[in-house]
Amino acid sequence: MKKFKVLLAAAAVAVSSSAFAQDLSFGVKAGLNFSKFSEKAGGIKYTDGEKSKAGICIGAFADYNLNDMFALEAGLQYEQKGGKFVESDYDYYGDYYEEKTKTTINYFTIPVNFRVNLPIGDNNLYFLAGPTFGIGLSCKEKVEEKEDGESNSIEHNLIFGDTYNSDYKRMNVGLLFGAGFEMSNNIGVRLTYDLGLSNLEPKGDSNNSTKTNVLGIAVTYKF
Repeated sequence: MKKFKVLLAAAAVAVSSSAFAQDLSFGVKAGLNFSKFSEKAGGIKYTDGEKSKAGICIGAFADYNLNDMFALEAGLQYEQKGGKFVESDYDYYGDYYEEKTKTTINYFTIPVNFRVNLPIGDNNLYFLAGPTFGIGLSCKEKVEEKEDGESNSIEHNLIFGDTYNSDYKRMNVGLLFGAGFEMSNNIGVRLTYDLGLSNLEPKGDSNNSTKTNVLGIAVTYKF
C-alpha cells in the first residue's frame, strides 16, 4: 500500500511537472540600448547638453503562460546604460571648442514582466510591463575634447559605492514598458522603455539625483 502511495505521488509530480513544462518557453534576445541621464541639481532639472548613448543588450528569458492571453516573463541580461553630455562654445579668441563626456555603466539586469498576448493568426503581438533589477559590473568615463582643430581623449574607470568618494551606486531599479511582435517562425522584435527609478548618486537626495532612462530595441528568438 505504501509503495502504491509513493508511485501515485511520483506520478502526480511527473504530470504536474509536464504540465508546467508545457506552459514554459525560453528565448534569447540581442539588441541596442539608447540610454540618457536624467539629472537634477539643487532641485533644478537640467537638460542642456544631455544626449543619448548607444550600448548593447544581450540576454535570455523565460515565459510562463498563465493562460492563452496572460503570461509572466523573467530574464537575465547583460546591458550597457549611461549617458552622454556635450558642451560646446567659442573661447576668448573666437576658436570653437567641444567637449563630450560619455559614461558607460555595464549591468547584469533581471527584468520581471507581466505579459499580455494578442494572437494575430499564427503571429503574436504582445505588451510588457514590470520592474527591472540591475547590479553594476563596471563603469567608465571617456572625455573627448576638440579645440582649434586639435583633439584628445581621456578614459578612466569610475567607482561604485555609497560614499562621497564613489561615483555611482551599484544597484539600479527601473520600471519597464514594452511591446513586441513574434512571427510564426519564432523570430520577433521588441521595443522597450526602461524608466530609471534609482538615484545613482552616492549621497543624492530628491533635489540632487542622477537616473538613467533607456530606450531599447531587440531581436528575439523563442525555442
